[in-house]
Amino acid sequence: MRRRQGKVNRWVITVLAVIALLFFFVESGSVHSVRSRLYEEKVNAARVSARAFEIMRNYRQTNIDLPIDSVNDPNGTGLIGLQFSKVTYGRSDLSDALTTTNPNFSAALIEMLYRAGIRSGDTVAVNWDGTYPALNIQILAVAKTLGVFPLIVSAQSSGMWGANYPGFTWLEIEKVLSDSGLWNFRSALATLGGEADDGRGISPEGRELLLNIAESLKVPIFIAESIAEGVAKRMELFSRCKALVAVGLPVTNSGDPLLRLPSRIFTDRHTRAGNGLIAQFLNSRRPVIHIAKPSRVALDYRLPVAPIPLPAIGKGRLYYERRYSVPLAITFSLIIIILLFLVVRYDIEYYFGVRSQEEGNAV
Repeated sequence: MRRRQGKVNRWVITVLAVIALLFFFVESGSVHSVRSRLYEEKVNAARVSARAFEIMRNYRQTNIDLPIDSVNDPNGTGLIGLQFSKVTYGRSDLSDALTTTNPNFSAALIEMLYRAGIRSGDTVAVNWDGTYPALNIQILAVAKTLGVFPLIVSAQSSGMWGANYPGFTWLEIEKVLSDSGLWNFRSALATLGGEADDGRGISPEGRELLLNIAESLKVPIFIAESIAEGVAKRMELFSRCKALVAVGLPVTNSGDPLLRLPSRIFTDRHTRAGNGLIAQFLNSRRPVIHIAKPSRVALDYRLPVAPIPLPAIGKGRLYYERRYSVPLAITFSLIIIILLFLVVRYDIEYYFGVRSQEEGNAV
């Protein structure tokens, strides 16, 4: 073939650009939805969570005759507590609590546990309080779905809007779900919670109430003399756990009541994470999932914040991914590369009867 001498004719470049644009539009139209990684596990966990929510709503309405506040709990889940009560410690947002009542949050938890390297058969340390009972329930649903064993320590206090109704505190919710046969996960140890994990910030009447609840449910109670002692006691219990799931407002997560750590997966042992459980796990090269601000996690995983009504299970980008056609992309790329090679190397214009600018000037 005749080799090229001189520049490529602008009409040839224009034709190549049109072909490239055509390929771009065809590829753009090839986008389609496919099931995401761990689709079955995500759907199953969300369904188990929804079933657990239903059990607790029925228990609340029929067994203890506790009315549901339709203003602060517009979806009627029954998992939104009081703003203040005898066992309330710490501030938390109602929007965070409402966000955790979406069963699809389980799909985000599945994704987080998978990214943290947690697999079936692993034992995972769980340190939480009663601030987000719906989130606690979803973590247990995820544990059941993935075949993970949670070793749980519960600080009994709760932030605002959490499990702070006397008769409907976290240890009592946990007992009801275990008795229902949905799973058999229970706390291995309980503390009073509060500012120093010893009930500080809770009235004497509230502390007495929490002690009586733990005693009646036969959950061992530990009252530390300092935050460091509370952390050490937990680390002793969690020594063989592969990872830590730290939820809510327990001061033992960070080890400092003034330190606010972000809600995310921690894996870097060089991260500044205080001197609590999270730092201890990172120092021993074990991953940590920390959720103190559920709305932040919801946004990260494209879930709605405080949705009304609750979305259907199995819908959304956590379950489906948008993908382009890979074979088409490869085919179009090869065609473009071949055309560019031919145009640059050979005088295509000569065979199509199109003169280059230089040839035209020479005539």
